[in-house]
Amino acid sequence: MNFDWDDMRIFLEIQRTGRLNRAAKRLGSSHTTVARRLKAMEAKFGLSLFDDTEDGLVPSEFGQQVLSHAQDMEAAATAIADQADRLTGSGSKRVRVGAPDGFGNAVLSHILPQYMAADPSMEVELVPIPVTHKLWRRDVDIAISLDRPQTGRLVMRKLTDYDLRLYAGPAFFNDKPRPKSRQDLRELPFVGYVDELLYTRELDFNTIILPGLNIVYRGATVKAQFDAVRGNVGLGVLPCFMARESDLEPVLPEEITFSRTYWLLYPEEYRDLERIRSVSDYIVGATRNMGAHFKFDCA
Repeated sequence: MNFDWDDMRIFLEIQRTGRLNRAAKRLGSSHTTVARRLKAMEAKFGLSLFDDTEDGLVPSEFGQQVLSHAQDMEAAATAIADQADRLTGSGSKRVRVGAPDGFGNAVLSHILPQYMAADPSMEVELVPIPVTHKLWRRDVDIAISLDRPQTGRLVMRKLTDYDLRLYAGPAFFNDKPRPKSRQDLRELPFVGYVDELLYTRELDFNTIILPGLNIVYRGATVKAQFDAVRGNVGLGVLPCFMARESDLEPVLPEEITFSRTYWLLYPEEYRDLERIRSVSDYIVGATRNMGAHFKFDCA
């Protein structure tokens, strides 16, 4: 069989995006060209590579068998290119880091500039992780996540555990009774996430505290909720590392406690890439050095 290695790049982008037009955009090609190349591949193999579903194109039974080999080919090509870049001093030094807005704005936005100051040759991009984020689609090179994936070819490194508490704004209790127990919270307004935009159930704190709470304001980001709590709109669960240097007041801090974990993830085929390893090592080291910053007793 006259096999075209470049076909695997097209196969992988279709698998990652689930759409021909999206794959074409990422490849710098046209929808027509990608569709034609896919049709030619399937004709050459005599087998379908993808099934068309409501969620887009997903690998067929044969496509699943091709996938691991295609990923190995990509990893080998990436390693060869990286080795050449090291020897010649050329090549991309850009790394895109995706993170939830709380960790991104309160931690990464402070420590990544320090990394850049130490190595000005690097290009680092910090972007918010959207609800639909999938690391294997290569939207980002490194992802910070609250969920630890159970499957997938990923390098996973634990960053830190962090505490959260229920907080009130500085004037919230000026005209409201202070709760003495969890049940008293039913009478008070709350701030929370937009349910359909909640990218992980790990953040559904209000349901855990007490079902049926009076949520008067919903924000898609933790920063939006932080500002609403500071504005005395309602009570809200917030990371202690965001609240500790503010004028927010913890509410029932011994009774209502939460702890979550941040993970750093990147694709397995990036394991030996110097630029990925350098940025990830820095993020892990800097975050772990801030260990006490993430605990409630620092608030």
